[in-house]
Amino acid sequence: MASALASPRQVSTSGGEPRKLVEAFVRHSPRPRVPTIGRRRLLRVLADEAQAPIVVVSASAGYGKSILAAQWSIECGRPSALLALEGRDNDPIVLLNYLVESVDRLAPCARRLHAELSSAAPRIDDVVLPALARELASLSPIELILDNVQEVSEPSSLAILGFLIEHVPPGSQLMLVSRGDPDLPLASRRLAGELLDIRADRLAFDFDETRALAVRRGTDQSESVLNVVHERAEGWAAGLELALRTMSETASGDGGAVAPGPQREVADYLLETVLEQESEQHRTFLLATSVLRRMSAPLCDAVLGTSGSVNVLRELERSNSFVIPLDEHRGWYRYHQQFAEVLRSELDRQHPGLASVYLARAAEWHERNGSDPEEAFRCAHECGDVGRTGRVALACFGRFMAGGDQETFRSWVEECTSGEIASDAQLAIAAAWLYSSLGDSVMAQQYAVAAGRAEMDQPSADGASSIRSSLANLRSVLAYRGIHQMLTDAEYVYAAERETSARWLAESSRTIGVANLLLDRPDEAIAALREALMVATSPGLAATKVLCLDYLTFAGAETGRWLEARKWAREAKALTAECNLAQELPALIAYTGKATVLVHDGDLYRAAQELAEARNLSHLLGGMRWMTADLELRWGNLSLHLGDRLSAREHAGNASAALHGYDDPGNLQSRLAALEERLARASDLQLTPAELRVIPFLPTHLLVKEIAARLHLSTATVKTHLHGIFNKLDVSTRSEAVDRMEQLGLEAARALPAAGR
Repeated sequence: MASALASPRQVSTSGGEPRKLVEAFVRHSPRPRVPTIGRRRLLRVLADEAQAPIVVVSASAGYGKSILAAQWSIECGRPSALLALEGRDNDPIVLLNYLVESVDRLAPCARRLHAELSSAAPRIDDVVLPALARELASLSPIELILDNVQEVSEPSSLAILGFLIEHVPPGSQLMLVSRGDPDLPLASRRLAGELLDIRADRLAFDFDETRALAVRRGTDQSESVLNVVHERAEGWAAGLELALRTMSETASGDGGAVAPGPQREVADYLLETVLEQESEQHRTFLLATSVLRRMSAPLCDAVLGTSGSVNVLRELERSNSFVIPLDEHRGWYRYHQQFAEVLRSELDRQHPGLASVYLARAAEWHERNGSDPEEAFRCAHECGDVGRTGRVALACFGRFMAGGDQETFRSWVEECTSGEIASDAQLAIAAAWLYSSLGDSVMAQQYAVAAGRAEMDQPSADGASSIRSSLANLRSVLAYRGIHQMLTDAEYVYAAERETSARWLAESSRTIGVANLLLDRPDEAIAALREALMVATSPGLAATKVLCLDYLTFAGAETGRWLEARKWAREAKALTAECNLAQELPALIAYTGKATVLVHDGDLYRAAQELAEARNLSHLLGGMRWMTADLELRWGNLSLHLGDRLSAREHAGNASAALHGYDDPGNLQSRLAALEERLARASDLQLTPAELRVIPFLPTHLLVKEIAARLHLSTATVKTHLHGIFNKLDVSTRSEAVDRMEQLGLEAARALPAAGR
């Protein structure tokens, strides 16, 4: 035993020169030197919990555990002994000798125990441990700190540490410092509230501490750069120190940009102090699963083609702070960002090409389980499986758009090259839908055309019976080939998918109705739209139902069915609010329909409000040129009814731009011509905006004072406007004015006089 005791060991006690103690401790720590900045916060926590009998400090290498232990040994306010354990402490006699030596340095009272330990058959349970407990009690209060507890794994030595846990004297404290959860009987202490846990999340630096460290290092970096460094390191002290050191050494006039990927010093540190310390089984597991952004046991089993991942994950979580649980049930985990980068880099270095195999297995598992479509897409795309990439994208598009997560889906598509998108029909269809929603009709049409070059007669991931049908549905909505082709495509989908699901039947019927309305067949439009309403009963078809009600409102207005038009407009607005669609395309059209009815009813003030709401959502029109033209024309006519000739002219210009080069526009071109003619005649008559606001009331039986109330004007002002209108139209009565306007193609709204409508 004498030779063992003579070996260099890190046995320290408080007293003498505490500053030198910390410096010596740092010198013996693994490189790099972990910064001491930030430990003040934890020392305050320890001071607040100074009465806790047990403190467990557990985290992977580089989190500053030993620095914290050394500083606490100085500042705890009790006589302290700090012992760094080693592999040889798996011999219980060696461990006990050093424990006795540590206690003896606090007060020379334990020498007699060495004689027992040096005997041929030491009586550990009967003599040594009870005597050691009495010595500790006699010295209490004291601080006993055991560092590197992970080095002890033999049951006999673990039993000694367990004995210490059970026999901490009142007023004393035992601190256990380990790279993972020590395999010791701590549950009862934890349950009784007698244990303080300090894990990686508490040891991690916050941003203020990262900034202080940068100042200490003399690294002049902007707040944004430091934030990137902090987020990548996730507060890991050694990672921050290495990153800031590298940035300081390579600082240049560009502000010290943060290089992507694992930095060489960080990689070396993690390889040496973390990865190489794991067993061969754990290293294989870590490298293989580095392709995953988050992990579950079944997913890891699928990637590795094995079983038992649940046990490996739990073991790694206990021993490695870079394996982070994502939920309290320990169902999902992830790796620390920098650790994941190093693992992936090492996988590619040791086994080139193997990552693609693991990614393909992960993509297949995710697609089959459907729990994380984003990971299914990423894994499939990264391993080059464009077919699976397209399937996942098309299957998820509707869900993402319905959930308002357009930007996430956009990031998916933008990860793919244009060649990849064009090479797969389902990926191209998904991209076309996306760019249409973004208002890019050129890109939407480009990918719709590309999709048509692929094999069509195979099932589609969006639920259609074939890709041909899915593409026809896309074309019917985009209608880039014109309104007659819009109708033809919608009728094909109706026939092909009639038995598939209510969704396809409802959506194709809706499009048939819209196409007929744009071809001046309002009765056929109403029939198709009513059929769509009958089958659009599920909550997932709320948007389709609102669109049907909107276009029924327009069709009712065009055929003079105002009682039904009011009902449809009211139902569309109510359903929009009920289903939280107020910021989506159906709401824009619902506002337009409601404004149409209100103008007819002479409620111009509310009509103007509804029209303003519709215009506020104009960014939602997307890449459908026919819809842009249709709604701009409706807004132009409404603006003219409301006396806003300037806005009417602007809407006419927007409709003209949408129709430029558009073949087969249905009735859109003739409606544009009619609006432009109305604008020209109104301009020739030199009617003022104020007079134009009065015109819709001419056919009504409202009295002048009632018109004034509707317009929030005085009676005298309305009389002045009427006088101006009569002079410009060369008439003397309201009925003559209405007749004259009809002759000029400037029909006033045919309103009923009833108030409150």
